[in-house]
Amino acid sequence: MLNIAPIKSTPYPTLRSCIDDCIQSVAKWQGTDSKCMYGNAWQMSFEEQQSPDQPLIERLMLPRISTESLSAYHGLRFSYIERKGPAMDKNFMLDILESRLSSGMPVLVGFDSYDCPWCVAFRRLHTSHACLAVGLDRSSNIIYLTDAYYGKELEAVDFDLLEQACHFYALFDLCDTSRSYTDWQTTLQGMLTHPTHQIQPGQVAAQLSAYADAYLEEGVTGDGTAEASSNFKIYANALPISRIRFSLFLQLLDDGAHVPALSRAAEGYRHAGEQWDLINQFIIKVMCSGNKQAARVKIHKKMCEIISLEEQLLDELVELTMIINNHY
Repeated sequence: MLNIAPIKSTPYPTLRSCIDDCIQSVAKWQGTDSKCMYGNAWQMSFEEQQSPDQPLIERLMLPRISTESLSAYHGLRFSYIERKGPAMDKNFMLDILESRLSSGMPVLVGFDSYDCPWCVAFRRLHTSHACLAVGLDRSSNIIYLTDAYYGKELEAVDFDLLEQACHFYALFDLCDTSRSYTDWQTTLQGMLTHPTHQIQPGQVAAQLSAYADAYLEEGVTGDGTAEASSNFKIYANALPISRIRFSLFLQLLDDGAHVPALSRAAEGYRHAGEQWDLINQFIIKVMCSGNKQAARVKIHKKMCEIISLEEQLLDELVELTMIINNHY
């Protein structure tokens, strides 16, 4: 049995990811961190509508965590694997778990929270959830899970129940670091100007504005049910979560550097994340009360205020990297 304490990735109960929590738990267990994987979280794009019935919120595109940065800066590899083909076989999965756990590393297991008794979606909603497998009793068909998202230190679960609901898993490995985030100038510059980024800092405000304007025009419709609200949150929460993630990354850089501009930006993105979360709550209320134009106008005005804040913060961070370039 691996003694891995469940560590939450953020202090916000509804603004964090169960996968982030798993990674942070393993990172802390190994005496390192994980927040450089959030260095690309400032990005977002608003895609063209793919079909007439595509919901507005599904057009929001947010970056996934950077597993490359997790490895480079923190020495922790994270390999995400969908269960298909041979991986769907029960014995294959048991062999993976037994091998990895005996080598001293946990396995992230992702499953349908509809089948997880301690999840709020149990028997109500089909969503993905992730825990860490920290122990296995193959003879008794029991798997032991740590769930940082729900604060469960150890849960004994019948493996057949988990295996039937499990649709992905992830493996952890240790590796050598190749970069240091203590050189905060170089780290920040790389995160903002890396050539693989599809969206540049100067384009984010326009992308957010396109989302806000589309909401003003069409709003978000639903049937007023709890399921409709939950489905909206699954997509919509990605925006505030990404802003909280980037705030944590900036705070990590500032912890060793103590640069006022970094501290202000970290606080600003934390505030932006909280405000986007409030926007989502207002959108749900409007959605459930008829999607009225007057209410959408008020929400759109608030959206524009947050967008202006983000634009200013990114401009200041880019200017900070330019100052660095001029200095050297």
